[in-house]
Amino acid sequence: MEKMKITCMTLIAFQCLSSTSAFIPLSISQKGFAIAPLQRKGHLIVPLRPFATATAAPTTTTNLSAEAKNDDDSGSDESKPSVPKLLEPFVEALDPKYKCRGDVGKGDFIVSRTGGPTNEELSNENLYKILMLECNDLEVNTVVWKCLGYRFDEDAEEWTAAEVFPKWNEKYPTPPDLIGMARMYSKEVDQPSLKANQSIVRSVPVDNKQSLKIHLKPLGFTGYQFAELTPNKTRRAQCANWLLYYREELFGYTVEELREKRTLKKEAEEVEKRRLEEESGKTTEDEWKPPVTEVF
Repeated sequence: MEKMKITCMTLIAFQCLSSTSAFIPLSISQKGFAIAPLQRKGHLIVPLRPFATATAAPTTTTNLSAEAKNDDDSGSDESKPSVPKLLEPFVEALDPKYKCRGDVGKGDFIVSRTGGPTNEELSNENLYKILMLECNDLEVNTVVWKCLGYRFDEDAEEWTAAEVFPKWNEKYPTPPDLIGMARMYSKEVDQPSLKANQSIVRSVPVDNKQSLKIHLKPLGFTGYQFAELTPNKTRRAQCANWLLYYREELFGYTVEELREKRTLKKEAEEVEKRRLEEESGKTTEDEWKPPVTEVF
């Protein structure tokens, strides 16, 4: 008899609870159940907060629900990080004559092997194509070489250092591969290209390090995601940034004019520093900046 009473009370309690939101299942897409927290009051077990109506949406899900959702999303291509694709090795670039005979200026990218750099070659639209891989590696190198002062002798079919910046010429009497055109990244093959690219990067003052975002953002460039970077993309971006620095700060000046310009800039900075010290009554320490190895 006693067992019969307990059974009946259990069934009644379950029926009462089943009509509340404590055991209302979530939608199928959520794959879980919302459980209202309960507490004991005497002989009764009641919810900590009032039950919602039977149509109310549940507010708490179990870990199982979240895990199931993650399992569903794991098959989506959009949720997976993009994996950068390395370009295939380009053996032709290992030929010493490739820099003189390789294809240049045959597509939409504006560049000529002969003569000095032009405004068209240094336009934002043209430099943006470097970042979008809309030109070959030799074309990128060619624009930079011309800006550094190398000139192509068509009759001798060779690059000369006729107008190269003095400091750069000391280290690189012939134009170095700044990209790694062979796309072979072993130390034996790639080390010279890597070192040359680092040299061009170190020649850019800190005030010009963000030239890509300043000048090419209106064209749609917002930077690369870390996951999509490759050696080729990174070096193209560094070359494009240097070309913007060259266009804004070096293009059209002689070496003597650039040195005079540098001296005047330092003097102006010193005057501004003294003015700030006089106004504040405190000695200001020089702001640390990365060392710059200028090409001139």
